[in-house]
Amino acid sequence: MLSEGDKVSSSVSSSSISYHTLRNNPICNCGSPASLKWSNTPRNPGRSFFGCSKYNTKGLPHSNFFIWADSGKEIENDLMKLEIEILMKKEELQKTHEELQKTHEEEEVRRREEEVQKMMEEVRRWMEEVRLRDGEIVKREVEVQRQRTHIRIYWAVSILLYLYLIRSH
Repeated sequence: MLSEGDKVSSSVSSSSISYHTLRNNPICNCGSPASLKWSNTPRNPGRSFFGCSKYNTKGLPHSNFFIWADSGKEIENDLMKLEIEILMKKEELQKTHEELQKTHEEEEVRRREEEVQKMMEEVRRWMEEVRLRDGEIVKREVEVQRQRTHIRIYWAVSILLYLYLIRSH
């Protein structure tokens, strides 16, 4: 890119900006087409270069992209374009991966919710079975109490009958 002797001043007065960008201009590191500018430095007066189109634009983030327009670095420009395209594809792939991960997590949540619903239904069935068995136990207890009462009455009648027979003899 820049050698030690080829530094360009970063002030607005050291270069003028062309407000149009061409389709074949190199792509800046920030992803925007680079702007064609002209150096006003004593070392390279009037020499054209490409720089970040957002440089010295209030409030916009910019990169320190720089390349001489007459340097014949078309291959380097093409490589930078490819690198930016790869980075964009990588971001797109990352987003797709995150979406797939989210979809997978949502499917896992749905599957687990279905499992919980099945378990809750099974618990409801068990609770109904417990209620039925509890009703049967209550019925048996009532029957046992009735039978105990009958046995007590039987014994009371038997004892009274025995005592009556003993007294009558």
